[in-house]
Amino acid sequence: MESSKKDFYNYFSKNLIKGILYLVILVVLLILFKNYFQTQYDTIEHWVSDDYLLMLVIFVVSEILVGILPPELFMIWSKDDPIMVYTIIVIVMALLSIGAGWLNFAVGKVISTKDFFHRWFDKRLKKYQMRYDQYGGGFIIVAALTPLPYSLISLVTGSMDYPLKKYLIYSSFRILRFVVYGIIIWHLEGVI
Repeated sequence: MESSKKDFYNYFSKNLIKGILYLVILVVLLILFKNYFQTQYDTIEHWVSDDYLLMLVIFVVSEILVGILPPELFMIWSKDDPIMVYTIIVIVMALLSIGAGWLNFAVGKVISTKDFFHRWFDKRLKKYQMRYDQYGGGFIIVAALTPLPYSLISLVTGSMDYPLKKYLIYSSFRILRFVVYGIIIWHLEGVI
């Protein structure tokens, strides 16, 4: 039992460190892109962040499609707004992310009975099943807090007939990720 806890904390720590490294890499890449392609950067940033509805639609689509674009990118694009607007955007993004995860959870429940899903699952998603066997609901928490593909893990969770109430409780840790990353990004003023 003690070894299992230690394995879980090591796994969580490793993914948390990856998340911090991904954030640093994202910031460095954005700084480079902004410095060398200022016009293109400004065009993209204003195209997305000047229309909150468009930005949130792109964000939701990304979250449903396994987080193609990192949520931190949308936070960075919103950080030029007043703190109250930025705070609201981060909260809305956190709730939309949880909603996208829940949608994938529901889809997982529906498609888990289909043959194509089992073939796909056996080829590509079996590693997540092994993590569930090791860590149980803690795996959902790790996915909610780290760069693991939260929406994909939500889909797998739903396909395993995991209890919805437990899933919602564990996935609510996603809010913590958005709050912490939102605070960090807000304090990068002048850097990016």
